[in-house]
Amino acid sequence: MEWVKEFYTRKSEWFGPSGILDHHRARAQKIERLGKLGHKRVLELGAGAGGSAAATAELGHTVVAIEISPLRATYARELAVETSAGSLTILEADFYAVDLAGKFDVVVYWNGFGIGSDADQRRLLDRISREWLADDGCLLMDISAPWQWIRAAGTMERNEENGLMQRNDFDPVGCRFLDQWWKLNDPSEVISQSIRCYTPGDFLLLLKGTQFVVERWEVNEQEFLPIFKIA
Repeated sequence: MEWVKEFYTRKSEWFGPSGILDHHRARAQKIERLGKLGHKRVLELGAGAGGSAAATAELGHTVVAIEISPLRATYARELAVETSAGSLTILEADFYAVDLAGKFDVVVYWNGFGIGSDADQRRLLDRISREWLADDGCLLMDISAPWQWIRAAGTMERNEENGLMQRNDFDPVGCRFLDQWWKLNDPSEVISQSIRCYTPGDFLLLLKGTQFVVERWEVNEQEFLPIFKIA
């Protein structure tokens, strides 16, 4: 997974800081709706430029957000200051290696699960259940669904605002979506990512041997959101 830090740092150089967008606030509202009531201690994995973490902190929760990209972590810290986003701590770290103190009522991983192999996903789930999630806590994650990316395979999207081109593809053997990005005025540099997609049935198989059970699903055309707890 050596490509991860380089890909997301370069992409953020091209896109710049995001601020807090509507979909960030929608994610924070999911924590309100699906987690237990009241003030919560929240751990966000793969926080990006910090929009979702800041939106969550604005609702009064204590948030610890982990981001591996130095540039994105900088954007997230700047956003926390700009928005005075409550109790928000940004850690520049690899969540496979970072040491964290205490347990969390909610652990969230928005739009990133699937980086690496199935073994990597199980390793992460094991860390969450053993080290981070409180006994009565819940884990919320976006899971990329293959049907959206199968339909998108071979398509290209032009982003005039940022001067970027994106190509979508799909690996049917590995069940992974693939996308490539490059600048319209400089196609010589192409950055790529590869994310494992799961059907709900595949995801349940992935959970076998972990301590988690799915409590609820929310499914749409692009992804599904399992809400699950430690058994």
